[in-house]
Amino acid sequence: MTRAARTSNSAEVIAARLRKSIRGGELLPGTRLVQEQLAGELAVSRIPLREALHALAAEGLIEVQPQRGMIVAELSRDDITELFELRLRLEPHLAEEIVRGCRERDVDELQAMADRMREKGADAAGRASLNYQFHRRIYDLSERRLALRFIDQLLHLVEPYSRRWVRSGRDLKRIDDEHQAMVDALRARDAQALRRVITAHVEGARDHVLAAQT
Repeated sequence: MTRAARTSNSAEVIAARLRKSIRGGELLPGTRLVQEQLAGELAVSRIPLREALHALAAEGLIEVQPQRGMIVAELSRDDITELFELRLRLEPHLAEEIVRGCRERDVDELQAMADRMREKGADAAGRASLNYQFHRRIYDLSERRLALRFIDQLLHLVEPYSRRWVRSGRDLKRIDDEHQAMVDALRARDAQALRRVITAHVEGARDHVLAAQT
């Protein structure tokens, strides 16, 4: 086996591919994951695939259910509400560290991402990828490694549900305006403004995701 083949067959790479498929909506919540079928579709060996599935189960992206085996995790309304409560406890409180770690080139990079998201409109796939990169880049500036790990997991869990209301096109201007407000707060080095807009942004996302579940 070549080095490239070994790399593509590693549990870490397989987990990344599956994670992307779950976040992207290719593997929908509730989808049953049959190892033999997945191994064939991904052209990978069973042992690293099994390791990858267990890693995703530890992240909460996959569940093991009696009679059904492994499925893509399904979040109830209570789960979604709790998820956003956790985000509200974590994300706004990073504002001071984010501003402290932010440089002018970081602001320019985030501005470019915000502009591209506005151009995407209701293109759920393009917008979702940029949205994740935008928020992850902001929180990276805090250099709070453990908090980032939890936030990353929460963002992965909610993304399949966020895409549903993005496709509807509802309230996207408000979302884009909030992204711009985050960039403006960083450019002004205003931690309080950043904290307020992050809070409003997460609360708005919560309300839209819950509305899309009805």
